[in-house]
Amino acid sequence: MALLASFLTVGEKLSFVEAAHVLKITSPSVSRKVMQLEGELGVRLFNRSTRRVALTEAGRLYYDHCRRIVEQLEEADEMIAVLNSEPRGALRVSLPVAFGRRHVAPILFDFLEKNPHITMDTSFSDEFVDVISGGYDAVIRIGNLPDSTLRARLIAPNRRIVVASPNYIGRFGQPMQPAELRDHNCIRYNRYSSAGNIWQLQHYDEFVDIPIGGTFRTDDSEAVHEATLSGRGIGLVATYICYESLRRGDLVDLLPGWTSAPATGIYVAYAATTYLPPKVRAFIDYLTLCFRNPSWENPLAEAET
Repeated sequence: MALLASFLTVGEKLSFVEAAHVLKITSPSVSRKVMQLEGELGVRLFNRSTRRVALTEAGRLYYDHCRRIVEQLEEADEMIAVLNSEPRGALRVSLPVAFGRRHVAPILFDFLEKNPHITMDTSFSDEFVDVISGGYDAVIRIGNLPDSTLRARLIAPNRRIVVASPNYIGRFGQPMQPAELRDHNCIRYNRYSSAGNIWQLQHYDEFVDIPIGGTFRTDDSEAVHEATLSGRGIGLVATYICYESLRRGDLVDLLPGWTSAPATGIYVAYAATTYLPPKVRAFIDYLTLCFRNPSWENPLAEAET
């Protein structure tokens, strides 16, 4: 490595004197190491004159390849150092409002207790934030992830089901097939396709598009849940929001086995870098552990036990 270090430093500075200064050895010593390397390779790496030093064609090729190798070694050293270091520093995270408040916020302080050298800055928003320009270490996203500049880990499934309150069912009846939803007052959510006017549903390999109508439309998923609880209509609601209402019997799954289409997930996403800082890795691992068997996925089974 001493021969290579001398060669690369001379190649960068194009001066034996400046290279000697950087390496903190004498100029003749640098010259001897370069000459030894040239002898081992059997090629001249530099053209030398009393006024200047220049890389030969072979020297330029060798310099470019060696420089990349050294950079990769330095990166590998840094990766190992990071893997062996303790999670620490400020962690900035963006969370969707409903899922963040209901399921992530309650576990954040336990995460901080387990990682006492991490401080956390959280932002709750349903806007599609940019991880890089926003300065976020990680974001939780629900749905599909078309952004190829990010890496992501699936932490939980995301299912939306058709629900209504017993009060609504008693007054207006229960649809038994998706097509019957056309005759009901449905709570429209603006984030669905066609501003909530079409519900895309699936049952195993069967897919249907159902035009729906209703007197209330909103861009807030919690408002959809509240409207269905109050008997104002039928809602297409995420199970992570309505699972407790289903467990208590305040809401009914109207079309068992039918869910919104296409199937999506809940992800923690982060910038696609070569390695993850320990603080980000610790956060991702913690979320994955906490949501490996999400309570909202089978609420009725829990109610029966």
